[in-house]
Amino acid sequence: MLANPREVSVDVLGKVLYHGAYSNIALDHAFSSVSLKEEDTALVTEITYGTLKYLITIDKILEKNVTMPLKKIERDVLNILRISIYQMKYLDRIPSYAVINEAVDLTKKKSKKASGFVNGVLRGYLRKEDKEMKFRNQIEEDAFRYSFPEWMIRLFKDQYGEDYIRILEGLNERPVITFRVNSLKMDRDEALEQLIEHGYHAEKTKISPFGIEVKGGKSVLLNPLFKEGILTVQDESSMLVAPLLVSEEKRYMDICSAPGGKATHLAELLDDQGEIHAYDIYDSKLKLIRQNTDRLGIKSLSIEKNDGLNFLPELKDSASVLLDAPCSGLGIIRKKPEIKMTKNRKELEELVTIQRNLLEVAMKYVPRGGNLVYSTCTLNKEENEENVRWFLKEHPEFSPVPIELGDSEQLRYTSEGFVTILPGETLDGFFISKLRKN
Repeated sequence: MLANPREVSVDVLGKVLYHGAYSNIALDHAFSSVSLKEEDTALVTEITYGTLKYLITIDKILEKNVTMPLKKIERDVLNILRISIYQMKYLDRIPSYAVINEAVDLTKKKSKKASGFVNGVLRGYLRKEDKEMKFRNQIEEDAFRYSFPEWMIRLFKDQYGEDYIRILEGLNERPVITFRVNSLKMDRDEALEQLIEHGYHAEKTKISPFGIEVKGGKSVLLNPLFKEGILTVQDESSMLVAPLLVSEEKRYMDICSAPGGKATHLAELLDDQGEIHAYDIYDSKLKLIRQNTDRLGIKSLSIEKNDGLNFLPELKDSASVLLDAPCSGLGIIRKKPEIKMTKNRKELEELVTIQRNLLEVAMKYVPRGGNLVYSTCTLNKEENEENVRWFLKEHPEFSPVPIELGDSEQLRYTSEGFVTILPGETLDGFFISKLRKN
């Protein structure tokens, strides 16, 4: 029996908002657990991600249209209201009367006595829409328009000035799929030609010479080039990191490696001839790295369990290091919109301490003349350039190596040559720095 797509969305939202699940994992689990038509799978994805993306705005709308605190509404009923407001406000192709009818029918299944309440709230919104919304200042208006917490908007505005609007818009964009071409098996031109022959709407990425952007076609898992290990899914921003580490060094370390995208890219760039050590702390993530390595046909990667904060003395002064540090993830909100609700200012401050401790460990592996590349997928400057500047002050034996990726309007360079990538199109928000031990 085919599942109701809106019910699937409500169930996934419940897992993400109330049980700490990641949206992408919860959706994958739902799709493997229920039977859906292909178009309904797309609808579930749209409604789930869209509701999470605009949840702050949706909840402000609901607060104007109900007489009780939202936390007192049954969770399933509240999520039915949320997905319904999302469809009515942000989706043009579904008539509002159809959205309300679907919501009432679903509520009868979840909580029969609440169906009249849901009908009344949604019809009330339909009459008023957003006409009653008033804002005390620009930040509050931006929070409603772009659906971000006010503290996060202030952070972006304080750190990036007028670029903050561009960041908010970029983080609300729908991400496209980008593939990295495995140069061990095929060059990019040939891979692009084969993708087009297979019916994909694809083109080369603009900054990375290794990527292909796919704008339309069958799913990733059905892609024959993916199955054969010619392609691997990786954001274009992430593709820019590994090439910066390649040098005459014989040994490399990726000390926070999962899911292994940058380590496998490094192996490809070294023609699978280098000595590369990829570490992570969790067995499940190590398994993921191994699966990716096997599919790509890479032999030079040594996959080992270790906490990046745990120094391995036998490797002292012996390897160039990639530290893609655990971070707040503010640059990947377009892929994980629940970050808007799950992160807070205190957590960002705690991460800075962890990142600095990781840098202190990573530097011990680097020999004279070796490189340390530090990257994150956040846009918080305290986790990015401020961390690296602190490190350079503490360790004058290291100096910055300027990064040059071109003059894209999404790139922002510091005086030292660090680069921040603003989100949008094929690019996640990202930070990269390169340091050399003198």
